[in-house]
Amino acid sequence: MYTNILHLPNTHTHTTHIYYPHYYKQEIAQRHYHVDPASIYAAIQEFQDLRDSIVAVSKNSEGLFLLCNYYKQLNIVSKRFLDKRLKHGVAFSWFDAISGTLAAQQSAIYEKAAVLFNVSSLHTQIAAQQDRSTREGLDLATCNLQKAIGCLDYMKDTFSHSPTKDMSVEMLNMFGDLMKAQSHELSIWEAEKLAGLQTDVVSLIGYAEKTKRISESYKAVCEQVDEPSMKGYLPACWVAIIKIKDAHFRGLSHYYAALVHILLSELFRHGGHISESVRTEMHFMYTDTNKELFSENVKDHNGFALSHLDSACIQSEYAVKYDRLCKDLEPLKPLHQLLTETNEQNLTKRQEMANIESNAVCPSSIQPAAVDLNPPPPDFSTVRTRDGFKALGPLPSFSAENSWTVPRTVVLRKGKSGFGFSLQGSYPVSFVDVEDTGPAKASGLHKNDWLLSVNGQDTRYMSHAEVVTLVKSCKDEIKVEVTSPTISVVPKTA
Repeated sequence: MYTNILHLPNTHTHTTHIYYPHYYKQEIAQRHYHVDPASIYAAIQEFQDLRDSIVAVSKNSEGLFLLCNYYKQLNIVSKRFLDKRLKHGVAFSWFDAISGTLAAQQSAIYEKAAVLFNVSSLHTQIAAQQDRSTREGLDLATCNLQKAIGCLDYMKDTFSHSPTKDMSVEMLNMFGDLMKAQSHELSIWEAEKLAGLQTDVVSLIGYAEKTKRISESYKAVCEQVDEPSMKGYLPACWVAIIKIKDAHFRGLSHYYAALVHILLSELFRHGGHISESVRTEMHFMYTDTNKELFSENVKDHNGFALSHLDSACIQSEYAVKYDRLCKDLEPLKPLHQLLTETNEQNLTKRQEMANIESNAVCPSSIQPAAVDLNPPPPDFSTVRTRDGFKALGPLPSFSAENSWTVPRTVVLRKGKSGFGFSLQGSYPVSFVDVEDTGPAKASGLHKNDWLLSVNGQDTRYMSHAEVVTLVKSCKDEIKVEVTSPTISVVPKTA
């Protein structure tokens, strides 16, 4: 029986108009990049179409590809156009995923964060769609939850000033911890149930520790949703399910601990002895150990079993009660059935031991199993993208944050020692040395000028070796197009 995965909703967006012909013609193409505006109109429209396509994406790998492709294109566009020094006037609008509150910013960082949030949300939605009754489906669900955690962790490290609450650090922490709790539930517990639960003492100790791990994970989320700042923001059904899962798995932990002591009681009743392997596991099971835990007194272990069963009944009854109080959970039939069956299981086992002689003992807290999650950071390397704005020149030199003069054309006639310049770097190459008495200096060329073309052939995307070969092929005269960077953006030496 499998309960629903709590998945993150997408943050929705308006259609944001990127395509402003007058702005790109006057401010970007002509004044900044000094190129014909027509050379970038098609690329701008292509980016606009891509942005429009992410307004509503399908909940599958195709939807993930669209978001990742847009994210990578956005990196290129932000370098080309969306620098704060260029008054681009493009406002990105997004609705809070939970409250629906609208916010807008001109920052490309905000746009990237919103896209990453939707990548994370989509991973949780894909996880929720999987058939977890099969190993493949369970592994896919777990994998997607961990990818969602990786995106949320990355957002916390790179984006800290959100205009909406859903992407605040506080909420990203809560969402991440919730996905970790659900990932623990799937990878630890559902995987055990799928493989088949065992009834030996060592296995039961493991179940007690693992379910305690899951309950502790949900408890951490419970503490966050109970904060005053969370009141009235999260859906009531979310809060209810988180609290139910905490109580449910805490109760299961006590139930399996009780079964451990019941088996040991039966072993001692028939004259058996505790093995070293079980003794070692018992040491790990409890945060503190006392002598009664390792005694071979039947009544002591009956006492431990009764104490754990009492706690299991309290927790399962709490989960059932919370389930009944939240009307929004009425459609979740599998959850009702699971909680009811678990509660009946605890009560039945408690009644079986009602008349058994026992000593009054107080067991230590159960130690949660140590489980390492290694959520991968978002990886866009598998999404191939291209720079549609290559007509503007190679990045990072030809970008919004850099500036350069209007290109000028110079005709050089070869002197006794050549054209009087040396080149360095690539994409584009620049003049590293201009001889004081050479033709280049006389024609107004300067050190660090960028070489844009030679005899009409575009050299911006050529390597140093290619440009040197091209220059050497020229005989007595050469026509070069150059520009002078107006800030320190001298290309590195090749």
